[in-house]
Amino acid sequence: MENPYVQYMYSYPHKTAYGPLSGICLEDYIQRLAGGQNSLYFHIPFCQSKCGYCNLFSVTGQSEDFMSAYVDAMERQAEQLRTILPEGADFSDLTLGGGTPLLLSEKQLERVFSIARGQMGFKGKTVIVETSPAQTTEEKAVLLKENGVTRVSMGVQSFHDEELRALNRRHKVEQVHRAAHILKKSNFPCMNLDLIYGIPGQTVKSLLDSADQAAAYEPEEMFVYPLYIKKGTFLAQKMTIHPEILYEMYQELRDFLRERGYKQLSMRRFVKDPDPLDQRSCGFENTISIGCGGRSYIEDLHFSTPFAVGQRGCMDILQQYIKKKDFLEVTHGYLLPEEEMRRRYVIKNILFCQGIDREEYRSRFDSEPEGDYPLLTEWIQRGMAAADSEKICLTERGISLSDLLGSALMSEEVRERMKKWHYDERWGKA
Repeated sequence: MENPYVQYMYSYPHKTAYGPLSGICLEDYIQRLAGGQNSLYFHIPFCQSKCGYCNLFSVTGQSEDFMSAYVDAMERQAEQLRTILPEGADFSDLTLGGGTPLLLSEKQLERVFSIARGQMGFKGKTVIVETSPAQTTEEKAVLLKENGVTRVSMGVQSFHDEELRALNRRHKVEQVHRAAHILKKSNFPCMNLDLIYGIPGQTVKSLLDSADQAAAYEPEEMFVYPLYIKKGTFLAQKMTIHPEILYEMYQELRDFLRERGYKQLSMRRFVKDPDPLDQRSCGFENTISIGCGGRSYIEDLHFSTPFAVGQRGCMDILQQYIKKKDFLEVTHGYLLPEEEMRRRYVIKNILFCQGIDREEYRSRFDSEPEGDYPLLTEWIQRGMAAADSEKICLTERGISLSDLLGSALMSEEVRERMKKWHYDERWGKA
């Protein structure tokens, strides 16, 4: 079969399409946050170890002093942003992502929450934190509850030690159970558990056993990810993807979760009791990221620090961030033309939300989606998508091939920009 696992589609455009920017004044753009749908993201790029499949911006083995210096830099960044935030620039949700945010000490975590509330004025009701089994403790769970966390997402990946070793994960299954018990007992409004399929040595039987053990904790959400092998990762030279096996595993896992009452909202996301508000239109929401490695979106301006994968490359960028004086200068990102904004809207809505709303599309772009993107008509004809007078949505078959379909919607300009991002085999940086 054609390999549908080539481009992991979770946002558009990818950070490797970003490049140098000049003449961008953040103060001119940040005024657009007033009265809009805004999110706040704190990036904590520290991990105990680098997972075998990870090509994210993260580093390992850092001292508490270094991490404190990083939190200091986040506070300076937030203080500068506070001076230009417009009246009415409210944030509806806060996410602590990584890396592994709970690798921070309790004191450091308290500071991060304090920065969000104090300098950034966060008053929203949705607070999301990512964690991993080894860092999930009773004390930190209490701290998260005290700070209003509403969703905790834990990267389990597998309930089999040999599969965790194959992924170069450093936690054990017994730690997974201990951490899941802590989260369940803490009674967060939403607990999410992540699983991976396609792990070397994994079978359909062992995958479903992991899913069964995860489901026993009755998480409100489960995310299931195909194993992607990316340049610069531990597994890059150690295995080959077999798409037919991955696809079979996906189908078995999807059916398993459905039978246990989970509703599928995307290729990866399964939810017990979806909130209708969670499925609103997406693609034009704004995000402000605090920290090194996170992405900010203010309408057509997408920006971040430069992207790296390897330890040396990430550390170089991190050290520059910690020393930085002016956090209001935007020097790296992508100023999206109208065409790319339209593509972003189509990709995000058809892959992650409830489809493309025809009326909303007309009001935003003064055109018809099929006219702008004939691929949509082709998918409808092939049974990958379905359309009526109100919406265009992926079918069950289309959802299963989301990464393949989403990548087909990428523009040639973005493809060329991504190709120009050069991976340095020594340091893992452009």
